[in-house]
Amino acid sequence: MIEYISKPEMPISVSALRDHCRVYDSSYDTQLTRAWYAAASDIEKRSGVLLRSCQVRESRKGLSGLAGHCLEVGPVTPSTIIIKDEDGVELTGWELDYNLQDATICVTDRSEFKRDAVYTIDYSAGFAQIPMDLMVAALELTAHHFENREATTDRPLYAVPSSVWSIVANYGKAKV
Repeated sequence: MIEYISKPEMPISVSALRDHCRVYDSSYDTQLTRAWYAAASDIEKRSGVLLRSCQVRESRKGLSGLAGHCLEVGPVTPSTIIIKDEDGVELTGWELDYNLQDATICVTDRSEFKRDAVYTIDYSAGFAQIPMDLMVAALELTAHHFENREATTDRPLYAVPSSVWSIVANYGKAKV
């Protein structure tokens, strides 16, 4: 299970969204913000990469659920990872393995871990600054959501530009 401990902040200004979507006043700010959050959420779910920095909490049951566990979202700030047992005791008998494709928990001292205990993993994840190509994909998807707000309309509806998913596929665990 994954939980966001802190609310992810929007890493782009509404005025930048207006500029990208060619909106020249603030009358559509609510719709633009909603479109941004929809686009960011879609990209994050498909890739496992957070566009917005925040604190994340994962829960894992048992030693087998923890050892070899790949952190579910990224990018991860390694110095922020804290693993605690069900009594709230911080554990140190582990290390992070980056030799694998994703940040993976490796248990180094099995005596510190109980077989059936529930462990929490708290860490910071997300981009401090979104890479430019991923920002372009997010802006394109935001514009798509903004322009295609309704399922029924007298105007033609368009598919999501394929460039969005091509860019997202370069990051994380993209399921495109």
